[in-house]
Amino acid sequence: MEYQQHRSPTLALLWKVPVIAAVYFAGTMIGAAIVMSLGLQFPEMPGQTYVPILSFLTALVLAGCFAFLARGLGGSLSKRWLILVAFVYVAFVINNQIEAVVYTIMNEVPTMLLFFIFPCALGIGATVFLIKSPDGEAALSSVFSERPVTSWWWRVVLAWLAFPVIYYFFGALIYPLVADVYAQQDSGLHVPGPLVVLGAVSVRSLLFLVVSIPILVNWRRSRRSLVLSLAAALAAMVGVAGMFENTWMPTYMKFVHSIEIIADSLVHAWVLAALLMAKPPREAKDLSTATAE
Repeated sequence: MEYQQHRSPTLALLWKVPVIAAVYFAGTMIGAAIVMSLGLQFPEMPGQTYVPILSFLTALVLAGCFAFLARGLGGSLSKRWLILVAFVYVAFVINNQIEAVVYTIMNEVPTMLLFFIFPCALGIGATVFLIKSPDGEAALSSVFSERPVTSWWWRVVLAWLAFPVIYYFFGALIYPLVADVYAQQDSGLHVPGPLVVLGAVSVRSLLFLVVSIPILVNWRRSRRSLVLSLAAALAAMVGVAGMFENTWMPTYMKFVHSIEIIADSLVHAWVLAALLMAKPPREAKDLSTATAE
């Protein structure tokens, strides 16, 4: 009985995640209807086609990330909805539009910003309704808790500067593998100057930081679950989820970029937790370890 009670929340995700994905997918239909009614144009990349099953697969991946974030996020339903909508809309929508402007020929940014409002709002609404808050657990201690600004401002600055370093490191590793595709005139891709890239990644890093802090401050599960859930969410929203419905990019390029994004996100999430989450007292850690044994 104790085992079943322990496992039931995880097993429940087997039906909750598809429901969340269905609600998110329905939101894309509403968004598309609004865009078309306003006479706006969706971006067109050479070779891109719409495949509904691939779009739903993307929705499933995103829904899984929504669910794991919601499992650890404490607070009221409205508070959790606001925190997660802000995170998803910034990390998934605004971030990817910045990337599109910098690295592709796409210029329909207003269309995409409008299109994703309903999927994000409805998908997160379903998530916080179905995935209950772990309010029985105490929130992890962050560096912001009852501390003066002078004791943590430098940590925030380091957290902001960390992502550009991570981004350039992994980007430099994979760029030789994809440089030929970027050089093709008909690929729809281009590589901007270094100052443009630096400016874009610095803005992206600041946006990630702003929407991640509320999650860190309100997290009620373990530090490990925080890092893994945040890393998975960042990886999916920065690009991995979108790779499933991407039909214009070569398969090997999607694979290489996915590995890069996963590595970026895992290190980024770890750095955010290491810099901004206070370490638990040693005696409490020793007690929890002894209890587990």
